[in-house]
Amino acid sequence: MAVLLLAAAPARADSPVEPGKVFVGGEGVSVAVVPLKPRAEKKVLVRVTGSGTVFDDKVILHKLEDSDGRRINYETTYHGRDWVTLSARDGAYSLAAPGRRDGGGTLKFDEAKSKALNADDLYKAHQKQQADGTLQALAAFNRKEEAARQDKQMGETIDSFTKRCGYKLPVKINWPSISDDDIKELSLASYCGEPLDAMGRLCEESPEAKKTIGAAIKSFSCTMGPAMQLDLQGSTLNWTTSRSGRNMGEFARKYLEKKL
Repeated sequence: MAVLLLAAAPARADSPVEPGKVFVGGEGVSVAVVPLKPRAEKKVLVRVTGSGTVFDDKVILHKLEDSDGRRINYETTYHGRDWVTLSARDGAYSLAAPGRRDGGGTLKFDEAKSKALNADDLYKAHQKQQADGTLQALAAFNRKEEAARQDKQMGETIDSFTKRCGYKLPVKINWPSISDDDIKELSLASYCGEPLDAMGRLCEESPEAKKTIGAAIKSFSCTMGPAMQLDLQGSTLNWTTSRSGRNMGEFARKYLEKKL
């Protein structure tokens, strides 16, 4: 918490914001944090720059969650789901920006940039982006975009199967069975991909299993349902995954070893 108390550029007495802070990371990443008045409401504006993501130059409203002074989260809504953009653990800050796996690395308070920060200008930019729909578009759930993101992650699981089992397996996801909440809250690469991973491990462990899988399974489908189920119909392995499912990889392996 000591970092947040360092001096920053003064704001007008009638300003809706308080003096802000700037944190910097590697590769030109910078994060400006400006508290809104009254501070007791714990609302802040956060502007990320230099991350190479959709968050760059957006001045986004966040809620400050500070439970014990050692664990701090700056939370917002991104594509319909909760998102922690900036977090601090024992005074060490880190950034999470969409599509950037390494975030921004560890961020450090920059006193000079904090003093130069114009909090009122940041507030005006936020108002403009709010009025022109920029921020609403960023917060709104976009099923098409989110499904494409999940498809990309699923592609990595499929590529792993191809490498380990030696052939490309056509994969179909039954999208109508998957709700918006499923897309927002779950990793389909995990929920749909566990049987693919189980087969990949079997292929690695045994040349005989690799040959058997290649001969028996020519396509794969994934559906969201009330309970886990695997069913080999002809040469198509139909997988029903479930939010209530547990130990999916073990479930899939036992089925495959018994069926094949």
